Amino acid sequence: MLKGPDLGGCARGAFVPALFLIASAGLLISPCAGQEAHPEEAWNEWGLWGSVSVNSPDVYGSRAHGDFGALGFRYGRIVSASRRRVIEYMVDVLPAEAMHQPSYTPCVFSEGKPVSYCTTGQETVYGGGIAPLGWKFTFRPQARLQPFAALSGGLIATVQRIPTDIPGEALLNFTAEWQLGFLRFNASRTRAWMAGYKLEHISDAFRTSVNPGIDLNVLFIGYSFFK
Repeated sequence: MLKGPDLGGCARGAFVPALFLIASAGLLISPCAGQEAHPEEAWNEWGLWGSVSVNSPDVYGSRAHGDFGALGFRYGRIVSASRRRVIEYMVDVLPAEAMHQPSYTPCVFSEGKPVSYCTTGQETVYGGGIAPLGWKFTFRPQARLQPFAALSGGLIATVQRIPTDIPGEALLNFTAEWQLGFLRFNASRTRAWMAGYKLEHISDAFRTSVNPGIDLNVLFIGYSFFK
């Protein structure tokens, strides 16, 4: 059972600073660093990737649970490179996102108004989004197998409220994620498979009276072209 206006729980002090950290990560890059010799001489990335969650733990004080999947397109631009590491700014456009979550109906009333909600089953909510605040740090750029770490932030809009579809929740939420993975390049270093893990957080950042938030352990795979 959920209580409408009392359903909070997302760590207010953790989510906003996380987005600020993502947005300001590029300021830590030296303005002259991008002039170093990039070993592959390929400064742009175009990619396609998909992801699916394996569970939804409580990490940042989130209370909601569900299953999440997404399909995205990526553009990346290398802003700094050396023979030890590559730093890339990236933008992800997500035309298809889906959340499989519990459905609710009012079950407790006070003075004719619903004050609590009970689960009635499961529902799938569709949406799309964009993540314009992305930074990827790739290591061992001389090798064909290259590990990387990344972080990004953005927005997701849905046709119904997520991660709980009750009054007071939002149709527009913020996203923040932290990634670990690897790239497997072909011999000519023009294409690469990508795979890895990310921790994703979705929340409306307390813009509304109901903000349960959701944390997701996510696996992803993709394919990119470099030029």
